[in-house]
Amino acid sequence: MTLRAEIISIGDEITSGQRLDTNSKWISEKLGDLGIKTAFHTTVGDAMQDNIDVFRNAVRRADLVVATGGLGPTADDLTREAMALAFEIPLEIRQEALEHIESLFALRKRPMPERNRSQAMFPAGSRMIDNPHGTAPGIDLIVSSPHTLEGRTSRIFSLPGVPAEMMQMFAETIQPRLIQEMGLGSKRWFYHSVKVFGIGESDVEKKLPDLIHRDRDPIVGITVSKATITLRIAALCSNEAEFQSKIEPTIQQIHEQLGQLIFGEGEIDIDSATQASLTDGATKLGVIEIGSGAWIQKYLADLSSQAWTGLQAGRWFPSLDHLSASIPSGFSADLVDPNASDEITNKLSNAAEHLRHQLDLDLCLAAGVYPTHQSVISSKSLPTSDFTFALARRGKPVQHTTVSLGAHPDVLYHRLAKTGLNFLRLELLQHG
Repeated sequence: MTLRAEIISIGDEITSGQRLDTNSKWISEKLGDLGIKTAFHTTVGDAMQDNIDVFRNAVRRADLVVATGGLGPTADDLTREAMALAFEIPLEIRQEALEHIESLFALRKRPMPERNRSQAMFPAGSRMIDNPHGTAPGIDLIVSSPHTLEGRTSRIFSLPGVPAEMMQMFAETIQPRLIQEMGLGSKRWFYHSVKVFGIGESDVEKKLPDLIHRDRDPIVGITVSKATITLRIAALCSNEAEFQSKIEPTIQQIHEQLGQLIFGEGEIDIDSATQASLTDGATKLGVIEIGSGAWIQKYLADLSSQAWTGLQAGRWFPSLDHLSASIPSGFSADLVDPNASDEITNKLSNAAEHLRHQLDLDLCLAAGVYPTHQSVISSKSLPTSDFTFALARRGKPVQHTTVSLGAHPDVLYHRLAKTGLNFLRLELLQHG
């Protein structure tokens, strides 16, 4: 049975948003390396009853609880007392802890404030977790019925919130105890990502209904970020080879159902996948974008200069009129009506071929017309419009496509740029 963990982050500075909780992310990863599945992240402020409730809830639903914060010497550091009250255990002075705290102040040539004695108080029956560089020792406490579900126990590790101290204490004390005393570490959680673009999240689930069930092994989850869908495959295995063998049928099923909607696996996004579709590192590529901003060019600029040594041209025109004014007099396109879709397609196709020929490019991608930032932001509903992309290629006819796209204003331009890059990627894959 996979152990379930809950991670508790304590402090008003976290619940108020003044400080980012990076501890929970780090602890989750380390627990995963030991085969422990983190089921809950809980954040609680510096209020005694809230802390009591959080600890009581945690031990009822998790086999392992890791709490950070609230072990300092000040009045708002409530963790020790909250644990004692939650489980009806008296606090007692731990001489070993007191001597450690006193020694730290002696090394710093400072008298120890009386308030720091509270850091040597421990729930009866708990064990100390040594803190080599801080005055807040950690607490290792096993809680059983009636506070937990009948017949089971829950183990609480309480650590200081200072990341450097917490990480060292976890590595030097908690991890060895989990391995030696609970037999963990023989298996760990492994993860693999499949990246998808050009389809909605619910449509992916519709195509892969059997893969998303929570009780299957391996587990498959769906996440979305800036219009890119990630299928995240997870399994508890002894080693990488076992993991790859276990997930191979799942990956095969995903590829059979989604095909070229998949642009890569692992930590990759559509810009890098598009670059990988170029067969020759010396390929010369140009980009024309019309409307509000040069979003495709921004994605290309984020890649290393070495990867895009062939990026020879990038042109952005705020409007079709600007594009018309920028084209030499010998150019046949006459950009007039931005609402006429046929005209937009012809204009973009002609502009892409013209720039490709003018600069002796291998490829030229044209995109437009992007909406203005103001029109997107002021829209009362998710803005949806038709957008056209045209691709001119040396020795081949110009290809074009028109798609209807809509998204939240913060996502729309990313989706537009990725749609253009994906169009380029698919054309290269399908037509060489």
